[in-house]
Amino acid sequence: MARRKLIFFTTADPATDPGALFRAYHFANVAGSNGLDAEVRLAGDAVSVIDTDRLPDTELGHDVRAKVAAGIDGPFLVSL
Repeated sequence: MARRKLIFFTTADPATDPGALFRAYHFANVAGSNGLDAEVRLAGDAVSVIDTDRLPDTELGHDVRAKVAAGIDGPFLVSL
């Protein structure tokens, strides 16, 4: 049986579109927590999410910060 990995890819700028980053981290976490291989791939402007100060000071911005922090030791890979 072939094993596959779910890859959630985003290039969204965290300062203007934190929702795309939230969804990528959220679905990778759900997949990884359920035993599936998962990865968040960040490219372009999305790479700047490693500087969480770029995220807006909104509820969604805080939610993305929490997802990024959980992804550090989470059940999925994050690649830049």
